[in-house]
Amino acid sequence: MIEDSVINDKVREIKKELRLAMNGVVSSIQRNHGLNYKINFGVEIPRLKAIAGRFEKDEELAKRLWQDNIRECKMLAIFLMPENCYPDIAEKWITETPFTEIADHLTMVILSKLPDAGTKAIEWIQNSEGMFRYCGFMTLTHLFRRGTRLDAEQENRYLAIAKDIENIESRKSVIIAAYNSLGHYCNEDE
Repeated sequence: MIEDSVINDKVREIKKELRLAMNGVVSSIQRNHGLNYKINFGVEIPRLKAIAGRFEKDEELAKRLWQDNIRECKMLAIFLMPENCYPDIAEKWITETPFTEIADHLTMVILSKLPDAGTKAIEWIQNSEGMFRYCGFMTLTHLFRRGTRLDAEQENRYLAIAKDIENIESRKSVIIAAYNSLGHYCNEDE
């Protein structure tokens, strides 16, 4: 119970900082572009990273923050999740990711650092659910940027889906993510 109280205190402290850092202009612009969170403080990413830097990475804190339908809390949850917990939360968080902005950070910070990230990303791009497919392509983009190579079977599956993406996918964000990953794949391929 004491630990729960400590977590609650940290969450209150974080939300207080978010209110102080609120940027109404950014929040309004995001809302106008369809990012309809329960609450959106409009806090910029560098500021969120600075706030996260004042706290130790903590699984329970990250999970508690993730539960709120608040843009900044979801971002902070990503930044505060300890790396050893990534495999346990990866797919659950994909299913709970509301917008590609969150997915972009989830793929960069967590999904691309999974021990089996390449294998998982190939599975995700084969999933018909758009957020899984989007996260799969974005994870591959991050892996390709770091010089990670796919094995022959993975490469064949990836190329078959990526090359035909416009015929199997209607969401523009997924198509763009697929082309983005192909661009980085081609840059890394001799």
